[in-house]
Amino acid sequence: MANLDPKKMAQLFSAYIGVRKIVIADESSSSRAGLAKTMIDMGAKASLITMASSYSVAESEIARVKPHVVICDYDLGKAMGLTLLQMQRKSQADTKNSLFVLVTGNTSQSAVAQAAEEDVDTFIIKPYTVESIRRSIMQAAILKVYPNDYQKTVDEGKKLLFEAKPDEAIALFDKAMTLHPKPSLACFYKGQAELMKQMMDNAQGDYMEGLAFNKIHYKCMTGLYDLFMQKQMYSEAYDIVKKLSRYFPANPQRLASVMRLAIMTKSYEDIEGFYRNFMDIEARTEELSRYVTAALVVCGKYYFQNDLPSRALELMNKAAITAAGRTKVLREIIITLLSFKQQKQAQDFLNRFPAETRKGADFLSMELVVLDGLVSVSKTIENGRRLLQQDLHDPAVYTVLIRRSNEAKLFDAAEQLLQTAVQKWPQQAKEFQDAASEGLRKSGGK
Repeated sequence: MANLDPKKMAQLFSAYIGVRKIVIADESSSSRAGLAKTMIDMGAKASLITMASSYSVAESEIARVKPHVVICDYDLGKAMGLTLLQMQRKSQADTKNSLFVLVTGNTSQSAVAQAAEEDVDTFIIKPYTVESIRRSIMQAAILKVYPNDYQKTVDEGKKLLFEAKPDEAIALFDKAMTLHPKPSLACFYKGQAELMKQMMDNAQGDYMEGLAFNKIHYKCMTGLYDLFMQKQMYSEAYDIVKKLSRYFPANPQRLASVMRLAIMTKSYEDIEGFYRNFMDIEARTEELSRYVTAALVVCGKYYFQNDLPSRALELMNKAAITAAGRTKVLREIIITLLSFKQQKQAQDFLNRFPAETRKGADFLSMELVVLDGLVSVSKTIENGRRLLQQDLHDPAVYTVLIRRSNEAKLFDAAEQLLQTAVQKWPQQAKEFQDAASEGLRKSGGK
């Protein structure tokens, strides 16, 4: 590319862009119009340009048009324009024939664009000029056709890597590292080659070297995260995935991972921030919703244990909303609330069970548990026995009946219930035995 004069570059770019479909995504109508005019002046055909005024419109237009070129603003409402990259990749898998251009508003956003090396082809910083747009996009497109020595060497190494020749690939990545002042991409692929050889410590060193050149290099961070997970270094993995979540678009798979690691590393106070990320995701999967509700409940328990009931209840409320009527979640919330003496609040959550679920085991067992604190012991025993007669065998029902039967000095019945419960749910044996002991204490003993 260095040997091409500006006139020749313009001709090559005009030929390149003239046959390519383009989507321009920006909330500002004047910005969209300005970018479109610049692209037309550079050789693009107006009939091949599609405008998108929001993230959702851009998403549907990319799916419909299957553009070779996407030019999008970094911020599209609550969404990040960078998220559209994966949409484009689905329709244009051959990155040699496509361009992804990010329009950034500040140096921090530009740093993120640079860190997404090999995915974001170039970025334009606001306020931009026609010349800066022209130069940036033209250079990125020409680089696809005439890659520099660094890119060519990395590509050759990648080819060897895909052919399962890691030693030869490493030699090329080492060479590539001498051809660029910040060769993070070469470091990443060298790390991948070391992993292929099962040299995990070497791979870790390569990823970290890449991050020394660019501290938020996307591929090096994801490589290091996967490696830490493989080595069961969960605290280190959590630090990496937190940074990824801070700088790059939240996606369901990563957010599920970060929620799981937050719980594993007992980083409960981070969960509220991740919940906000979850709320910004438009396409929330069922699996992600389950992870989020579980994390919110665990976090709520943590706040109860630390004498912060208002904060805990707020998280339980968010968990119930996210659960969207899932009875297992409401059940867990009620059991948690009762364990922290939150009787009234437990009753409020019982009322959240959808009408169509109120003949099911979760509602009926939780109704017994909640009313247990509001009616007489004899009434609780009567209600519990009725459920067993209806063939509703639930550990919560047995726990209540064991405790209350002993309290009412119905020792033989309590013992029989205890044996049955332990046989049905041996993993909860201690819970049943504790209930029996509590009932005996209240009765004054046998």
